[in-house]
Amino acid sequence: MNYYFAADVHLGLPPYEDSRKRELRFVNWLDSIKSDAKEIFLLGDIFDFWFEYKKVVPRGFVRTMGKIAELTDAGIPVHFFAGNHDLWVSDYLQSELGVIFHPTDYTVELYGHKFCLTHGDALNVRDKSHALLRWIFTNSKLRKVFAGIHPHIGLSFAHAWSKSNRKKHGRMEFNPDNNPFYNKVCEIAKEQKLDFFVMGHLHVPVNLSENGFNFVVLPDWFSGGGYAVFDGKTMNIKFLTTFAENF
Repeated sequence: MNYYFAADVHLGLPPYEDSRKRELRFVNWLDSIKSDAKEIFLLGDIFDFWFEYKKVVPRGFVRTMGKIAELTDAGIPVHFFAGNHDLWVSDYLQSELGVIFHPTDYTVELYGHKFCLTHGDALNVRDKSHALLRWIFTNSKLRKVFAGIHPHIGLSFAHAWSKSNRKKHGRMEFNPDNNPFYNKVCEIAKEQKLDFFVMGHLHVPVNLSENGFNFVVLPDWFSGGGYAVFDGKTMNIKFLTTFAENF
């Protein structure tokens, strides 16, 4: 039985046709691992934008939500982590899909190894603009203001902003010698005596073993899809690119 990890699917990011292809790959992958999945960890930005209105469910993602509900109904724990694009989770995913929600990082022992799991966007303490944006998104009063905007307007604005942000920043480069994310992770790993630190957000796959722990960054799903799997001994990153066209 294996532990599986995925992040940064960004379902709903325009154009619609590309988002639908990503969703089909993602759902197919979830279906393919259900026979040997001990637990599944979805480490943020599964949705490109998620906001829980009181009586409205955002359009789309029904295949994904149905598959997750199928997995949890079958007794497979599915953990859902808040990313910077799907911060606004209340209780819908927990009550309807049966996921275990983590608003921040989560430390857990898997097969005797100590893991810290998180989306990772809050690790870069140098990025003051992102810290401000995160504060805005998590502010309860501003959340109520946004909830009062008609979903047609609010969701359209959110997806347009996300698309613009993706073009502006693109895929982040990873250099362990000068990376604010990795520097912070090393501090956390040393303090908590971690064996593994697993995150998403950077959109570039990393599986690095040094400084006494394993640092894993999950691949995104824009280039076919990818995930990590831990069998109790080794952590491997695997890609779906070679057969993505079959989905």
